[in-house]
Amino acid sequence: MLAALACGAPPSAPRLSALPTGTPVEVLTACEREPYAELAVGCRVEAAAQAAAAGDLATVAAACAGVPRGKWQDECHFRAGEQLGRAGHTDDALSQCSAAGRFGRFCLTHAGWGLPPDDTRTPAQLADLARSRLPGALGDDAADVLRARAWFNRYVGTGQCDPALAKHAEGADGPPARTAWAIEAVRLAGGFDAASDAWAHDAVLSGPALPPGDRVGLYAVFPDFPGEAELPHVRTFADASRFVGETDEEDVVIALVESVYFNLEPGPEAGAVFTRWLDDPRPRVRYTALRRYRSVPSTSIEARLDALGHDPDPIVAEHALDGLKYKTWLGKQH
Repeated sequence: MLAALACGAPPSAPRLSALPTGTPVEVLTACEREPYAELAVGCRVEAAAQAAAAGDLATVAAACAGVPRGKWQDECHFRAGEQLGRAGHTDDALSQCSAAGRFGRFCLTHAGWGLPPDDTRTPAQLADLARSRLPGALGDDAADVLRARAWFNRYVGTGQCDPALAKHAEGADGPPARTAWAIEAVRLAGGFDAASDAWAHDAVLSGPALPPGDRVGLYAVFPDFPGEAELPHVRTFADASRFVGETDEEDVVIALVESVYFNLEPGPEAGAVFTRWLDDPRPRVRYTALRRYRSVPSTSIEARLDALGHDPDPIVAEHALDGLKYKTWLGKQH
C-alpha cells in the first residue's frame, strides 16, 4: 500500500528501553512502580494498548486514568481504541476514540476499519452506532468510516460480486456500496471495461476469495486543493477517499477508476492506464484520474503533467504542477 500523505498522526509516548512483561494487569502494576514520571506515562500507554488487544476494558480504563490529562492521555485512548478495533471490539473502540481528543479522527479510522468481516449489522445500523458513541462531526465521520467498511466487507475479497446489492443501495449507502462493488469487480473481471460491462448488464462475477488479511490494495491520500474540498467525498480504504459523481452513472465510473488504482500492479508503465480519462469532460472523473495518474510511474509523465499545468481548469493545473514539484509518481511525500 502507498500513502502519499499522512500528516498529523499522534506522537509516540515516551518508551521504556524494556517494557514489563506479563498479563495487562501485571504490566500496569509494574508501571505504577516506575519512579520516573515520564517513563511511567509511556509504560501506562503501552499497558492500555496491551489490555485493549486482550479485550480487558477495566485495565484500559485504569491505565489511561493514570496518565496526565492532555496529549498523552489522548494518545492512551487512541492506542486503546486502535487496538480494540483491530481485535474486532468496534463498539468499545469507538468509546475510546470519543475520549481521544485531538487524535479522535485518527482513532476512529483505525478502529472502524477493524470491523470484522462477519459483523452482521447493516451499514445503517453501524452508522447509527457511530453517532451514538461520538459527538457531532466526529460521529458523522465515524459513521462514514463504518458505512464504508461495512460495504467493503460485503464485497471485497469475497469472490462474489453481484451488482444488484449496490444498485439497490440508496442515500448515503449508494457511494460506498458502488466503491466496494467496483473494487471487487475490477479484481475479478481484470480491468475497467469488463467490470463496467458487468454493471451495465447486471452480470454476477465470481472467482477465488481472499483471506481477510489479503483484502488490501493501493491507495494514496492527497490534500484537497481549492475547489475540491467543497465536492462530496466518500471513504474508499482506511483514510483515503474519492469524489462522489454528480449522477449515479458518473459515480460508477469514478468508483471504477479508483478501483483500477486499488488493484494496480506495480511497474514502469502503471500510470498509463489512467491517461484515457485525463481529458474526460466530467470534471470529477478527470480530477480522479489525474490524482491516480500522478501517483504512479509511466512514460512521458513529466511532459504530460507540464502540459496539464497550463490547463484552464485551476484544479487540474494545480494537481499537475504539484505532481511535478514533488515527483509524486516516485512515491515522494510533501
